[in-house]
Amino acid sequence: MNPAEVAVLTALHPNVTLTATQVQRTSALTSWRTRNALAQLESRGLILPTQPRGRWRITPRGRAALATKGNRFA
Repeated sequence: MNPAEVAVLTALHPNVTLTATQVQRTSALTSWRTRNALAQLESRGLILPTQPRGRWRITPRGRAALATKGNRFA
C-alpha cells in the first residue's frame, strides 16, 4: 500500500461511509490521488461502493490491511 491508500483507509476507518470529496478533504490528498487510491483499493477488495452511489466504506479486509500495513506510514 502507498501513503495515499493508507490515508483513504484511515479516513474510512472504523466504519464511516464517505463520498470521494469527503475522503479527499479528510485525507488531505489531491482529487487525482484520491480517485486513484479509491480505484486501487476497490480493485483489491479493501473498500466497497455503497448506496447511495458515490459513497465508499472500508471492508473487514481493508481494516485488517490497515492494521497490519498502515503502521509503516503512521
